[in-house]
Amino acid sequence: MNMKKSNWKLGWFALYAVILLLILGFLYPYMVTDAEKLFLTPMFEDANGWEIYTLENNVREDKTTQELFDSAGETFYLSRTLDEQMERDGFTILELDGVTWQQSIFLDEELLYTVDPSLDNRIGFVDFPKEYRGLQGMGEYVRLSLPPNYGSKTLTIALAFNTETEYKSMPMVRMSSEDIQTQQTVSTANRIAMPAIAYMMIAIMLLGLFFYNGYHGQKSYSILLLTTAAFFQSLRVLLNFEFYFSSHFSLNFIPVELLIPLSLGMPLLYMFTQMKRWRKWYAPFIFIPLGLSILFHLIARFPMFAFLSYYPYDALLYVSLLALGVFAVLEWKDGNKTYHLFTPLFFTGIACILLTAMGFVLTGKGEAEFVMVLRAPILMMYEALQRYGSLLLILGGIVSFALTVKRAADTKSELSILSIKNELISENIVNIQESSTEIATLRHDMLRHLYTLLDLSRKGERERIENYLEKLTKETERILPVKICSHSVVNALISRSLAKANKVGIQMDLHVEVPDDITVADNDLCTLLMNMLDNAIEAVSSLAKEENPRIELTMHVRGRYLFIETINSCDRIILSDEKTGLPASGKGEGHGYGMKAMSEVAKKYNSKLQVKQENGQVIVRTALLMKEK
Repeated sequence: MNMKKSNWKLGWFALYAVILLLILGFLYPYMVTDAEKLFLTPMFEDANGWEIYTLENNVREDKTTQELFDSAGETFYLSRTLDEQMERDGFTILELDGVTWQQSIFLDEELLYTVDPSLDNRIGFVDFPKEYRGLQGMGEYVRLSLPPNYGSKTLTIALAFNTETEYKSMPMVRMSSEDIQTQQTVSTANRIAMPAIAYMMIAIMLLGLFFYNGYHGQKSYSILLLTTAAFFQSLRVLLNFEFYFSSHFSLNFIPVELLIPLSLGMPLLYMFTQMKRWRKWYAPFIFIPLGLSILFHLIARFPMFAFLSYYPYDALLYVSLLALGVFAVLEWKDGNKTYHLFTPLFFTGIACILLTAMGFVLTGKGEAEFVMVLRAPILMMYEALQRYGSLLLILGGIVSFALTVKRAADTKSELSILSIKNELISENIVNIQESSTEIATLRHDMLRHLYTLLDLSRKGERERIENYLEKLTKETERILPVKICSHSVVNALISRSLAKANKVGIQMDLHVEVPDDITVADNDLCTLLMNMLDNAIEAVSSLAKEENPRIELTMHVRGRYLFIETINSCDRIILSDEKTGLPASGKGEGHGYGMKAMSEVAKKYNSKLQVKQENGQVIVRTALLMKEK
């Protein structure tokens, strides 16, 4: 591939990437709000303005955020003075997590809310029951309106962790307003809908790609793996948010636990199908971890094995992911064209994920996430698996579309070559018919010529015999040879050029020995030989007949090399192209692609197209390294 063409491809790819980033940048503001700035939730590294303590027998004991997080049902108190500016800005709603934490809320010791009115709801006397189950439904919040003039008053929250819940986090506290509520609803809906729709569109496009390939006779069943993965990713987005759409019967049958391993496992299986040499070696690294993960998830759904649900079986897929990186490199080194595209993109994607995470940590923007990695490694493991699954899905989709485009291009090229072959066959048949007719005519006339020569010989007219033989020889030279070599395509190509040269009075000297079992593709032979001979005929056609225009063609096989050379006369200086170093076309812009095409064929067979001009001749040669039979 020449540099200009390669630059154009990179340019189109870069343009696509820029457009994609612009679209994502345009959509992003519709998926977020400023509500995150109003979170008052205590963090591991910062109490976020809260005083944290316990009260027993009216004795206060200060506590840390770590002790709060590690609590197991004990009653803690969080206390802070509310900012007057928040009230002036219209933030009058207080939101708290009502599922994982039991709470009673006080403003200057006046009770505003309690989860259980039967308790002694006084600061220092609250004792939450162990059997409390929390609010119904995951993601439910306690929302209450603060009274007027709450600014500068003391907010106190009595709370205890609900030990009946499986998931534990810091108690969420957030100031809000009606506007924020509306924005939050819209942004949450967009955060769910946009990625879910995007994944579903990917699934639809991949399914369309499968049917497109089927329509053209290509059985690309592996694409269905990516289609399924995209569908699962869409469901994962829907089911992985703060609510589970329990009212939607269409989602009730989905075993939620399997979405993450299947979302990653399906793209891994797709890349497995694209392997050649190393497929059998990679098989245990994908089938065993994925099989075990699915098996344990299914077993854990039975009550007697419910304890198994607490184990992170999906971590086994990291083995598959790491193994893919190793075998991707091996397939790339072995010349697998699919992995020539996938491998650099895969490692680039992994590097981007890791560098982004590192950047957040180094800039301080990801301190909370870093702490979560340390405090909740299982949760972060699942988050990472989701991202790797999305990465592999995207890369697998790129590979699928690239393979389809390449296959379509190859089909078009094959049809073009087939058309050329048919044209050559037709021309060769015409040449054979013309030659056969000439031979038949010559044979018919030969007896007359022989009788004439015999008669002249008997009369002793030597001079007339020589003149007659000279005339007869020239007529015989015009009859073209029917078979030049054993290779049918080479034979047809040269016969075509012989016919063209003969029409314009050009003599061709042939030194051709090409067997029919060479491993050079017919389309490459057509590209190389047609352009070499056509260029030579075009150059020689401009010469005057008295200059004895001739073309010499040499073709032979030596070991694994096919040597091809043309030598023709030329009456002008050939200028070279500054970019390619090849002879430039004298016809202006839009011409000269023949030389570039020949150069590409030579490169394909680990050779180089040599063009020299010396002693009034142009020499074009190359030696193609053929594959072993």
